[in-house]
Amino acid sequence: MVINGSPNAGGNTDFLIDRFVTFLDNVIRFDLREMNISPCRGCEKCSLTGNCIIRDDMYQIYEEIEACKYFLFFSPVFFGGVTSTLKSAIDRCQPFWARKNILGKKIDNNGRKALIVLIGGTSFAKGYECAALSVRWLLNVIEVPEVKSLFYMNIENNKDFSKYNLENDIDSVMDFFSEESEK
Repeated sequence: MVINGSPNAGGNTDFLIDRFVTFLDNVIRFDLREMNISPCRGCEKCSLTGNCIIRDDMYQIYEEIEACKYFLFFSPVFFGGVTSTLKSAIDRCQPFWARKNILGKKIDNNGRKALIVLIGGTSFAKGYECAALSVRWLLNVIEVPEVKSLFYMNIENNKDFSKYNLENDIDSVMDFFSEESEK
C-alpha cells in the first residue's frame, strides 16, 4: 500500500514513488490529493463503534490498512511536518486508535512493515525526524512493528536526486520487505 501525501502532481514525490513502485507487485496506491478526505471532527463517535461517522474516500484506505502487510508513506516535508493532506488522513485513523485502546480490538501485526520516505528542500534533519513521528504514531496504532525511514534532503527538483544512490536505496527497501520477521 502506497500513500502519497504530496499535493503536487508530477513533482519530486511522484518522481520518487514511480522509481520505487517499479520494482513492486500488486501495488495499491492512494494519491491523497485526488481523494475526498475530510478532516477529523474530534467528535469521538469512533470511540463507541470503532468506525468513523464521516463517509468519504477514507473508507477505501481503512479497508486497505486492515488488509495490507506492507506500507509505504511518501511525503514532502513542510515546516517540519508531513503535508496537511497526509496529516488529515493520519488524524482520520482515530477509529483504529479507539478500537485498540478503548474497544480492545487490535489488528494482527502478522509481520507488517512500513517505509517512510520524506523529501524536502532543506538539510535540517530535525524537521524530517519530526515529520516521521506523525507517521510512526499511526504505524504504532495499526500494529506495524518494523519501520524503515529514508530522508531525501536538499531536493528542489528531480535532478537533485542524483546526490543519492536511489538504486541502492531501492535494493535496501526490497531486502527490508522481503526479510521474514523473526517474531
